[in-house]
Amino acid sequence: AATGGDADGGSTPPASLIGTTLDHFKIESLLGRGGMGEVYAATDTSLDRRVAIKVLRPEVTAEPHMIERFSREARAQARFNHPNIVHIYYIGRRPTEEGPDSLFFAMERVGGGDLEDALADGQTMSAEEARQAMIQVAQGLRAATRAGVIHRDIKPSNLMVGEDGVIKIADFGLAKPMDGDSAITQDGALVGSPYYIAPEQAVGEELDLRADMYSLGATFHHLVVGKPPYEGPRPMAVIAKHLSEDLVPLAKSAPHVPRRLAHVIERLLEKKRDKRYPDYNALIADLEAAAPRARAHAPFGTRAAAALGDFVLAGIMIGAFGWMGLLLYLLIVTIGHGWRGQSPVQFLLGIEVRRDDGAPVGWLRGAARTLLSLWMPIIAAVTIALSSGVPELLSTMEGLRAESLEDLQGILIAAGVSHGFLTVIYFVGLVVALFHPETKAVHDMLLGTHVVYRLKRGVVADHRRASTASFASTSTKLEKLAKRLESRDADEPSSGDSPPPD
Repeated sequence: AATGGDADGGSTPPASLIGTTLDHFKIESLLGRGGMGEVYAATDTSLDRRVAIKVLRPEVTAEPHMIERFSREARAQARFNHPNIVHIYYIGRRPTEEGPDSLFFAMERVGGGDLEDALADGQTMSAEEARQAMIQVAQGLRAATRAGVIHRDIKPSNLMVGEDGVIKIADFGLAKPMDGDSAITQDGALVGSPYYIAPEQAVGEELDLRADMYSLGATFHHLVVGKPPYEGPRPMAVIAKHLSEDLVPLAKSAPHVPRRLAHVIERLLEKKRDKRYPDYNALIADLEAAAPRARAHAPFGTRAAAALGDFVLAGIMIGAFGWMGLLLYLLIVTIGHGWRGQSPVQFLLGIEVRRDDGAPVGWLRGAARTLLSLWMPIIAAVTIALSSGVPELLSTMEGLRAESLEDLQGILIAAGVSHGFLTVIYFVGLVVALFHPETKAVHDMLLGTHVVYRLKRGVVADHRRASTASFASTSTKLEKLAKRLESRDADEPSSGDSPPPD
């Protein structure tokens, strides 16, 4: 991590600067080491503040035009004053014995580690944590774009987590002006990580802000799925996939990610830049629109009314079409749950079924839920089929077919009176919801679902309250992540910027 927390001062790099002074910066310990140089924890003795010092390798700045380019870009970043960007305080030169002077940057020191550290623990971010973090990164990149700078190296290790949970973009020293050359190369290699590089950046085309958008999408794909969008044994194999291989939809690779957030990430990863967002305002607007909607668990009365309504609807369809009516009813309810999380009656009552992780129910879970919620009629049908055969079952169901409205009314009354006891048994699973804190019925607990009110976008007040609560919750989680990473960094040195795969 470029500007991470304290490392063990006993870990000494090959050419150690620990204990020395660069200008008015006293070097204290090694924070990390990457392909461009080393990063040290230091103290600015002139202002008595903690900083991070990144010392570039001499070979990186061996050419005069490279020194001028890095100096120009550092000065551009120094003009930034944004909470989601690591500040650069100073740029200086360090004399070397083996050749040209090397450059070093004095930067804001962020104490909480980076997002790659969290991935190293085998963990991923929740969808809502990722959404909130994406907004912060997009806001920082928007500020950079307004200053005419493209980052070109957005990846988890360059996204720092402050002690207060704020995400900060690091390593703008490797950025480029939007009117500059497309690529900085060293030893023939493009700057940027193969895991997160935009297709147009990989082939050396002229870049604009949409290259950073692609890297942002690849980064948060890694953070929510647990792996980058494309992997391979060598850098060129990964880059080839960025250029030509279709992305596995998040609905398959990370079904827990809500549909609207998945759409944002997938749009960022479009291979043709024209299909990505035109600017960061549009991206941030979609990320804010993807906030979880305010939902209240549907009370027992509403759920009971929905169950009764479905029971009546089934009776009407069986009375009208016999056994074909039952099949049609099961098909309609299953499609409704799989598509919108609602049966026809639930749609009229304004409630819907959601998985416990907030994701849509899905077709298989929707079909299972339909069957479990109709366990009593299914047991009755199986009993008849086993004891008297399938023809008798079909004959019994055909006997329920109504020839007139009076017949249909009689069927429903008979079902409610003569089979009242069975009806009570049928609703036992639902009655459990009367005592459950989230009004969950038995089939909800078996399938990991719950029933909530489906609020329209017009319910602005509740939506804002939910967004505020979500933001506060996420900020707290990010603060905890920062403290956990800082505590771990105190025990072992950071690995620094991750090199590309060999």
